Amino acid sequence: MSENNKVLEPNEENFRKAAECVVNGGIVIAPSDTNLALTLNPWKDDAIERAFAIKNRPATSALTLFFLEPGEWKDYAEAADPGLVQAFADAFWPGPLNIILPKKPSISDRMVCGGSTVALGCLSNPVWRGMMKYTNMPVAMTSANLSGQADGVLVDLDLALRQVGGNVDYILKGEAQGTTKSSTIIDLTGTPRITRYGDVTREQLNQIAPIFKDIV
Repeated sequence: MSENNKVLEPNEENFRKAAECVVNGGIVIAPSDTNLALTLNPWKDDAIERAFAIKNRPATSALTLFFLEPGEWKDYAEAADPGLVQAFADAFWPGPLNIILPKKPSISDRMVCGGSTVALGCLSNPVWRGMMKYTNMPVAMTSANLSGQADGVLVDLDLALRQVGGNVDYILKGEAQGTTKSSTIIDLTGTPRITRYGDVTREQLNQIAPIFKDIV
């Protein structure tokens, strides 16, 4: 299939087509709130291996799990303080914040590269949410670029097509949600840490709970 034929306009028919592709083990480039991202079934090891190969990424870097509704984090992760996690979810989800928590057994070991934690997110992007209505499951995502080849910039359609477009099944057209950086990441597995700064700031996080000091 040529790249032009892989590009899907954002409509209901194509939301369903992209979702079916992902559920069945394919890989779709879809928009998020930040980067365009390789999107795949987190319980299909072949799809995970293919995503690593497409990005030329070390197979030791865990993927992030994204779901449609903020409260779904409880299905896939544990928390020493569930109320604290829910407070951040209520404040920033859907949106460009990822939260690292201890994983539940329902999470694929391959998706987290055998680790004990999982990064979780819930996105506001309307194109992504249109697709997710038809998956009936979370998806794993990682930015749609060659590893190390988009540092400091958001992955847009042009970059994604140039770097990895020829190796995916479909490209679902859409744009970031007005963000300027990749998602902020917080780690709530122990001492709370901000492991990456994005458009959600430390000051905004500390308004919910004053627990963050410095980036690691």
